[in-house]
Amino acid sequence: MADKFLKRENLGRLIDSVRNGGARFVAPAIDARQAVYRAISGADEVTWDYILPRNSFKDYLFPQTEVVAEYSIGEGGVEIRGRELSPKDTVVFGSRPCEAASLASLRSVFTWDSVDEFYTAREDKTTVVTVACTNGDEACFCTTVGLSPESVAGSDVMLRETADGDFSVTAITGRGRGFLSAHSAAFEDSGSGSAQKPLFVPEKIEGVDISRIKERLARKEHYDDPVWAGLTRKCIGCGACTFVCPTCHCFDIIDEGTAFEGERRKNWDACQFDSFTLHASGHNPRDAQFKRWRNRFMCKFNFYPNKFNSRGCVGCGRCIRVCPVRLDITEVMEEMSR
Repeated sequence: MADKFLKRENLGRLIDSVRNGGARFVAPAIDARQAVYRAISGADEVTWDYILPRNSFKDYLFPQTEVVAEYSIGEGGVEIRGRELSPKDTVVFGSRPCEAASLASLRSVFTWDSVDEFYTAREDKTTVVTVACTNGDEACFCTTVGLSPESVAGSDVMLRETADGDFSVTAITGRGRGFLSAHSAAFEDSGSGSAQKPLFVPEKIEGVDISRIKERLARKEHYDDPVWAGLTRKCIGCGACTFVCPTCHCFDIIDEGTAFEGERRKNWDACQFDSFTLHASGHNPRDAQFKRWRNRFMCKFNFYPNKFNSRGCVGCGRCIRVCPVRLDITEVMEEMSR
């Protein structure tokens, strides 16, 4: 049963309440004719006509580039000064259940072996308000990886749209309950009585068996299977799939500046780039593009499940939509299930 109700006309009141409390309100908005997550200041900026925003909201937890330290060289030697992080309270509104589920995957990586506080401090300051899916397309495959359009993993608050365009609101976590309490003026205790809109439930892809994929990838004799080159021969290594993926997390750390001072920056990287595994000697253990694509697939369905109790792929379909050569990860999943 819903805890509260949010009338669409009261969204502006919610945004004002959040921003007046000093927090940032991030929601899907139109930019260059596409829905993207961005910080907004009013309800008129929010778009409802979207399946998934073009970018993942991981941008606000794990920025594409950030300074982690500064350095300078003087007579006394080298001085390195760590950058103190003061993350802003953030509300992510309009997330989809598949993307919310990716938070467990990111946290697994950034707390594995050691804690990356540049990530965890931001996530700890973020409240995720998810809207269950009432529309989708042929790229959606959340049900194939064990999720659904109303999964609550990673969400603090879950919204279900009603036939009259309002929302039933359910707090999932303690943070979610605190959010409803802090902004109670924006919510109603009861709704109009209108029924909930039916959900868009992607059909589970027949022939895909995640456990069988994992078993096959774990067998070393399949690592050099010629099927990889055949399945992924059209990949051009642009890295678009990794940049829009909510669970991809690779980064590089480089120094930018002069010989006397500069910044140490943490920048997104991607296993699809030919320089990702390039050694200083010139040797590259993944010297062909299909090997790099194989690594990404192995990461999603072998490395992640073996190392962490979380998903490497949440079935959002962003990689399918953005690929310029229409390389479909679900087709590879089908082949690897055979």
